Amino acid sequence: MFFIDCDIHKKVCSSQRVSGFPTIMAYKFITTTDEQCDLSGIESPAVILYHGIHQAPHLITWYHDVKDLGVHYEEPHEFHEGCNVHLIVKTTADSVDRMKLECMEHICKEILFSECFILQEDPLEDFYISSITLERRDGVSSEIYKDGVTLNESFQRTQELHQYHGDHHQNNPVCSEDQSKCFRNIKEFIKEHSRTLLTELSPILFHSPTSYKPLFGNLPVLVALVNHDMIIEKENKFMKVLEKISTRYYKVLAATYVDVDRYPTWALGMSPKTSKPFEKDSWVFTYPRVIIFELKDHKNAAFLKVAGENLSEDRVAKFIKKFMKNKKKEACFGI
Repeated sequence: MFFIDCDIHKKVCSSQRVSGFPTIMAYKFITTTDEQCDLSGIESPAVILYHGIHQAPHLITWYHDVKDLGVHYEEPHEFHEGCNVHLIVKTTADSVDRMKLECMEHICKEILFSECFILQEDPLEDFYISSITLERRDGVSSEIYKDGVTLNESFQRTQELHQYHGDHHQNNPVCSEDQSKCFRNIKEFIKEHSRTLLTELSPILFHSPTSYKPLFGNLPVLVALVNHDMIIEKENKFMKVLEKISTRYYKVLAATYVDVDRYPTWALGMSPKTSKPFEKDSWVFTYPRVIIFELKDHKNAAFLKVAGENLSEDRVAKFIKKFMKNKKKEACFGI
């Protein structure tokens, strides 16, 4: 753990884009000496910002959540906060492609919205990958690599993953001949096919640039602020509206939601800045409600000033269209 006085070390803080105090961030470093592990394009260290309450219990919980993201040598467990994808990696001692487990471990450390589960029968002998399965939070699961099978063939078998993403026509090498390019293509495939119809947004996912950029690209982000009961209730009316909106605008908008009961302080921060406090019965404290912003300028958001039961698919659709039309001219508005 390091403490930096930004009044003294102004250049260091400026290089880390520190603009407010206190600023707390975690760094995850990714290094290798193996030339077959292609780390080109990897942002190392990966930076994760903390935007929670500055009290010890909250900081400790955040630290453990950040620490646990990455590689596990055990059977898969339930999806953690900030995790959108599980990668199940099985290993072998006898391999055709000889794809090294070490290289896959580095990919896992880079893609912060995923967790890898390495299943080794013999940790002393199993140094090669026999298969990789991608499991998304929405229940979609598909094997994306199998030893001895070309990537072209493996990727063509992943039809469930192509439901919203379109077919994959990448030029893939034979892995036994070019492992570096194979790992690079596997990494890009994972990034391109990990976004679900609806993404559960968390502070860890949102405040890590190396996490949300691969997941959302340059798409504007729609955030629905919802109560926990709305999330767990089957056939919830508004969550169905959100699914329809996401399906309708999937290629031009990333649809997400935030559990306001789990992150009340963070959710409250997603409100317009005003000189006067909002009344208790204001739409700001009514859920569900939605906002839209661009990742490069998320502090300048658009707010739909209709919330609660009156939030229909038609109203949300009109709000999205207005944002798309006016985002270059004006970002804060309501209809």
